Amino acid sequence: MPGKPSKRKRAPAVEVVPASWPVTLLGLLFLAVQVSFLPGAASAFRLPKEALAVAGILAIVALAASVRLRSGGITIPRGPLPLILVCLPVLQAASALWGADPRRALAAAAVTATWLLCAFWLATLDEGQRWRIASLTAVGAAISAVVLLLQAAGIPLLVVGASPGSRFRLSGLTGNPADFATAAVLLLPVLLAATARRDAARWRWLLIGGLAVAAVVSQTFTGYLALAALALVWLARRRSTRLWLATGGLALVSVALALATGLGARVQRQVRQAQLGDWYSVMSARSDGWTAAAEMALEQPLHGVAAGHFTHGYFPSRLAWLEARSATGRRGELATHFEWAHCDPLQLIAELGAIGALWGLALAWSLVRTRPRGDPLPALAAAAAAPFLLLHYPTHLAVGMVPIVLVLGQLLAAQPAWSRPPLRDSWRVVVPCLLTAIAVLGIAWQLHRLAVDVWRADLDHRLAAAHGSAEPMRRAQLAAAVERQVVERIERLPEAAPWLWRVVGKARLLRGDGPGAEQAFRSAGALWPHEEAELGIGLSLAAQGRRSEAILFLGRVCRVNPAIARQLEDPDLRRAVEDLNRARRKADSG
Repeated sequence: MPGKPSKRKRAPAVEVVPASWPVTLLGLLFLAVQVSFLPGAASAFRLPKEALAVAGILAIVALAASVRLRSGGITIPRGPLPLILVCLPVLQAASALWGADPRRALAAAAVTATWLLCAFWLATLDEGQRWRIASLTAVGAAISAVVLLLQAAGIPLLVVGASPGSRFRLSGLTGNPADFATAAVLLLPVLLAATARRDAARWRWLLIGGLAVAAVVSQTFTGYLALAALALVWLARRRSTRLWLATGGLALVSVALALATGLGARVQRQVRQAQLGDWYSVMSARSDGWTAAAEMALEQPLHGVAAGHFTHGYFPSRLAWLEARSATGRRGELATHFEWAHCDPLQLIAELGAIGALWGLALAWSLVRTRPRGDPLPALAAAAAAPFLLLHYPTHLAVGMVPIVLVLGQLLAAQPAWSRPPLRDSWRVVVPCLLTAIAVLGIAWQLHRLAVDVWRADLDHRLAAAHGSAEPMRRAQLAAAVERQVVERIERLPEAAPWLWRVVGKARLLRGDGPGAEQAFRSAGALWPHEEAELGIGLSLAAQGRRSEAILFLGRVCRVNPAIARQLEDPDLRRAVEDLNRARRKADSG
């Protein structure tokens, strides 16, 4: 009719296909995490990998989410599993209210939130894109496996500080044979499940076989348990005689290679220790971390000691556990401190108490309740992850978290989703700017961590050079230079103040300033009750001639780890501390 406005036809909604560049970038990032290391850093393998992963995830996901929200919107998984996962960083951040160092709790929450952000973003991709990311990740692990196999063949690649007969020469590009086994074995469920859903190309089976062989050659018993559990679940689901035979052949080849590279000697040593009833050594001193975690849980049963605080509370908790039972530790190596409990569920309970235990139970319930029917991935992932979760610390390693988020991304993709429409008006500018700002802050935070870690390694190197100097004047000059550099920066680095004060204490001891060293070590101990601080106080008191006081502090440290007595250069002082330990052990056995 004339004068009546005509009805406009609404254009049909166009489904926006996610851009492929974030998928490629994330795959390359995960590949780089597997192979990256920073030789000049104090933690040459672990921290650089985590910093690279956290910074890269923030940058890639922030850019990808900004583009998606401006153009076609985004889907967000909903339901019990996503809700329970999101609760973890919230609980970790809340624990800053009662933690001794709130920065630790907030940092732990930020890292957890970053990994979960990656898992949620993976859930928005299609199966082919997730498989592409998993493939690139597996290529990185395979490169590390090749390095490990070359090390096993006697080629000295990246072997730092490991004796010729030690299995720690088998590091790959991960820095620790157990860490490599974690990276390799936890990737296998993702590869096997994808192979079951897709065309089983020969190169995929070669990749799976290569990672399995390298994990066996790493001589990690936890990896053996995980591989056995994974193989049983896989074979039980496939019910193929050919696969049983192929797996048996692969196992024989792997065991033969492992025996040729030193596994036999390690097995004999473990059997001998078990026959003698030395289960402490059989379990590689893991009970130190377990008992400290149990003591923390007993002291703070409701809410724990706070996220990220296991390492902060390890020494006093381990000492309290020993004193309550009139016992003495049995560590036989100078490395004393446990940064993690070697049991992730137990550490969760130590840090978040009963709240953390309830969260863990809720997560297990949601995983069982919402698992996709017919998908082999949940069962395979549970079989592979269980031994590492109980005997190692995969959730605290970037090479462990990468396969974990790949699995979580697959599980979240099967959940119901809530669609967020494209941004409108001013939000099209505000939200991308906010996401970019968060990414920039996160990247700066990780770069700062790396810079401090490299500086820390340099300080340790310079202190070692000062300690090895034969000229007293030269030793004092080197130590004074280290102390001056640290004191100038210590106020600007409050998060690093505990170990910086320990560096100051060591420098003052080297130049003969006993009272100054005592003050520095006491400052360090007040911020973080650590074995190094306790040892430094004892050495400082001994340097001042206060031997009876020194023996009290040194006796506490050597109660946790008797091997530290070997570091005491004064033979009379060492003898006095060893006599004290012997008297304790005699009283304990009596």
